[in-house]
Amino acid sequence: MQTVAVTGGSGRLGQAVLRELHTQGYQTRNLDVVDDGGLSDQFTRGDILDEEGLAEWLRGCDGLVHLAAIPAPGIVSADQLTLVNVVGTVRVLRQAAQAGIRQMVLASSASALGLAWGRRFMPQYLPIDEAHPLQPEEEYGVSKAAMEVYAAAFARHYALHVALLRFPTIVPADGIESLATQMEEDPELAAKLLWSYVALDDAARACRCGLHLETIGAKAYYITAANHLAGSQLESLLNAYYPGVPRTEAFRWEASLISSAAAERELGWRPTVAWHA
Repeated sequence: MQTVAVTGGSGRLGQAVLRELHTQGYQTRNLDVVDDGGLSDQFTRGDILDEEGLAEWLRGCDGLVHLAAIPAPGIVSADQLTLVNVVGTVRVLRQAAQAGIRQMVLASSASALGLAWGRRFMPQYLPIDEAHPLQPEEEYGVSKAAMEVYAAAFARHYALHVALLRFPTIVPADGIESLATQMEEDPELAAKLLWSYVALDDAARACRCGLHLETIGAKAYYITAANHLAGSQLESLLNAYYPGVPRTEAFRWEASLISSAAAERELGWRPTVAWHA
């Protein structure tokens, strides 16, 4: 693989992905509405809803990392969020597949589970893995779940290798302590996030690893730090917010409540940054 196209490469995760790809010897193209300051080898100011522009931009690329999206509900109208996150993704997938790109990574979200933005999500078991059903109830989580369905359809039709990376809160390594403090001060919000997080550089590395998915199809992976941000309070917090939720044999008090074991096993990705109380 020589050239990787990155949508949304000027955002926080996008910039980290461009840096990661550069250090690993890839040529990069970035499509965004904001300049990336020279991080990519080729920057194009554009819109993922513009199919003609996408077709031209993707020509000659070997891989795709699709990050461009409205990142949360409430920023724009629900209709506009759905247009960008779902229709935009469909257009990116279509043009990438028609350009002959077969290795793709799409940024999904743990919000597809129903975390973060809706009413409190109630897990069927802990730790959560990719077999757990998705139960989103607001437009952002629904957009990510819908994106995954479309990706699976394109993967079947075009024999694509698509890694769907479900990220929790992404935070720079030097911001993890602050996030842990925020969660301690707002336990309700922390519970809605299942005390999960992943370091920015680890998330970027997961995107690079996802480009080498060997199986045909669209495969979802949770990408989380190895531990959680509840610290020694986890037992009391689980009793307060998630009483009676069954725990599988994989449950460990110190480990993340959203398992990234599949990504470790199938993508060769492992988190390197973890918070310590």
